[in-house]
Amino acid sequence: MWKMFVIFFCKFANYMSRLLNHSEGSVIGGYWALKLDNKILSKIKLPKNIIGITGSSGKSSSAELINNILKENNFKTVYNKEGSNTINAITSLILNNTTLTGKFKSDVLIMELDEQYMKNVFKYFSPSILLITNITRDQPPRNSHPEKIFHEIKKGIPEKTHIILNVDDPLVNRLRINHKGKVTTYGLEQNSYSFKNNLNNLDAAYCPICHSKLEYDFYHYGHIGSYHCPKYDFRRGTPDYEAKEINIEDKTIKINENIVNLPSNFLYTAYFTTACYAVCKELGLSEENILNTLNGGKIKTKRLNIYNFDNRKWQMLVSKNENNLSYKQSLDFILHEPGDKTIILGFDSSSRRYKENDISWIWDIDFELLADRQINKIILIGKFAYDMLTRMEYAGISKNKLIIVENLNDLSKTIKTKTKGNIYSMVCFDKEIELKKIIKEENHD
Repeated sequence: MWKMFVIFFCKFANYMSRLLNHSEGSVIGGYWALKLDNKILSKIKLPKNIIGITGSSGKSSSAELINNILKENNFKTVYNKEGSNTINAITSLILNNTTLTGKFKSDVLIMELDEQYMKNVFKYFSPSILLITNITRDQPPRNSHPEKIFHEIKKGIPEKTHIILNVDDPLVNRLRINHKGKVTTYGLEQNSYSFKNNLNNLDAAYCPICHSKLEYDFYHYGHIGSYHCPKYDFRRGTPDYEAKEINIEDKTIKINENIVNLPSNFLYTAYFTTACYAVCKELGLSEENILNTLNGGKIKTKRLNIYNFDNRKWQMLVSKNENNLSYKQSLDFILHEPGDKTIILGFDSSSRRYKENDISWIWDIDFELLADRQINKIILIGKFAYDMLTRMEYAGISKNKLIIVENLNDLSKTIKTKTKGNIYSMVCFDKEIELKKIIKEENHD
């Protein structure tokens, strides 16, 4: 009877929160449910197929794509599409999709999980598959260093869970050492975005077994690429699922000799598409069924929007603050695009999770790349525009390229009169709404 009351109260609290348009709508029910019964999750009859997804970046994209593939193949699925991924959010997700008697209503539970909160979730149940995307510098005030996040993830992995790892990331590859469950790996072969030398590999430079310095055949970005220990104690090896013949411009890759369409032309899209292919295949889907969804033209990415502005293409890249490698991939994408370019950069807060406005992460990003001659102008907006200006000047960007717009009401006129080429905005979620409003007003004039 008490279990029924806790489940009902969770549903009711979430319903009221959404009705009143509170920002805690996806977590408040779980918070109160755990207050009422801190073991409620262990009392729910969950499905056989439980998929967890964790890592510094790529969690939301992977969860959405896996959900789409499974739904297209007649699975009844549930996933945390709002992106809330802490213990309170997961509790809300599960109880909201459970009958009052405690039976989960769907065939598959898909959860993106915060790296530090994952261990709190898996105290109550184990996933059948856990996908680990990458471990990079991310949200320094909260996560401090990738090594810390490695240990947080390691502590949270149930010993017999089937783990699917991005083997291009040596920090993630370390998680297979002494793991008692099944291990499946995925990665990307060398491609046009790869490079031979990297002066910024500070996060995973040494063998975790003998501590010799790792030798790299190539890098994709940061510490992610193809590596081996000179004593052969630790290496990338050959992935079980490897994306080959990667053509970012044409948005295609090959997996197991099958041509696979990508949702967008970013390198990270090749990563999460390969990861999702691996998850669904290991779950038992046929390659034909997976490919029918991936190549059926129905998959779109939420974080890439293209608009018309003053008869120019405006491509909006919603870039994650406080993650230098995620940000770097957006820069790489822009630099690979042809023609003259105008770039808009800026943000009002470093994080939506906490108030510390730490901006040390902007010094980890290779803004030196923006000295490229095809970049016409760089417009800096938001609360930290002058901090970004200082960073650009240290990066050696010509002052003639830099424009600060303090009042967004002036942005439209500035773009029209002082810039040329296609427009690329790299902003976080806090500025995305404002820029979309400017585009909408221009197109309705």
